[in-house]
Amino acid sequence: MSKPELLIFDSHPVQARVPIWQTINGIAPDAIHVIYATISSVKGYYDRGFGEIVAWDMPLLEGYAYTALESVNGTPFSGYRSLTGKGVKAVIQRLQPKAILLTGLNYQFDQTALREARKAGIPVSLRCTNQDKAFARPLWKDYLRSIYYRYMYKSIDRFYYIGQLNKQHYLRHGVQPEQLFPARYFTVDRVAALTGQEKIAARATTRAEAGINDQELVIGFAGKLIPKKNPDILYRLLDHLPDSLRAKTVLYFMGSGEMEASLRQKASQYFERYGVKSIFTGFVNQSKIADHYLAMDTFILPSRQMGETWGLVVNEALQAGCSVVVSNFVGCGEDFKSLERFRIFEDNDAEELAKKVVDLAHYSRTFDWARPALEDYSLEACADHIARSFSLEHA
Repeated sequence: MSKPELLIFDSHPVQARVPIWQTINGIAPDAIHVIYATISSVKGYYDRGFGEIVAWDMPLLEGYAYTALESVNGTPFSGYRSLTGKGVKAVIQRLQPKAILLTGLNYQFDQTALREARKAGIPVSLRCTNQDKAFARPLWKDYLRSIYYRYMYKSIDRFYYIGQLNKQHYLRHGVQPEQLFPARYFTVDRVAALTGQEKIAARATTRAEAGINDQELVIGFAGKLIPKKNPDILYRLLDHLPDSLRAKTVLYFMGSGEMEASLRQKASQYFERYGVKSIFTGFVNQSKIADHYLAMDTFILPSRQMGETWGLVVNEALQAGCSVVVSNFVGCGEDFKSLERFRIFEDNDAEELAKKVVDLAHYSRTFDWARPALEDYSLEACADHIARSFSLEHA
């Protein structure tokens, strides 16, 4: 096993990070090695949010070197000690990297890697999603949390921020500006390779299969159908739409979860009340999502203050050219708020949400309006920033 320049500690392979490792390995072959606490999730796992077995249909263990320690105690991801530090010291000693990158501080696994790196005199960097707005906390808990992060961050040399709220969090907790580097949140762009005509065709086919005509306005949602995401506000906003707009509105839910039964009930009620159709796609895997976003016109992520640190579905919707509305508790809003067809509404305010939808309904459906603004929020930009900051050689 060759010694890597950069050793990356990650809890498990996830679709939001694996493409970074694959791309960096393409930039600088054999310069990185990823250490996973577990890869049990790759074969499929029960996702409580989606309410079903999930197995991502993209190659999560190809295109880069990795080691799986399987340092699991009980149920993975269920608490601090559910991913242990077993094997961490030994793998650091064996591979002797020049630098270490952590993707979180949530588990014993992460903190063991940080401690052993400091003992060995290896510089440590961190890229995670922490921010200070996503959760509502009592003052005493916020105070203790702040003390904890200030203490932990003193042991870290470099920080990669995923967006503005993440950057503000670091600065509020003692990180110096010169320690900060951009590595913004991205999603793999699944419409980039399509021509304009192919996008139009995919949109038309998907809408036709769902029984949606060209004149109808599709208001979409994607993700887990759970209270945190607040998907049922899409029905409440219908009560505040002008009759003329409501008459041509279709609601489109891409995802699954515990609220699906109650949402289907509301679908029946609102069809009887207004004649508004609802489409439920169920869980859609990564290779199929682009067509559904192309079928939508306005995308809404109305999450409550329950942990929406970013909202990657917003990146996907923007890549497909949707207009977007998010609640003021969706983390990416701080980054995208100035975009032409992007709006923010106050948490759980269905009337204000309806006004934003009316405002955006004036735009004709195009596909590339947001593309220039997304260049810094691309896989290529993220991987390149990380590779260059570690001086990894470009192939």
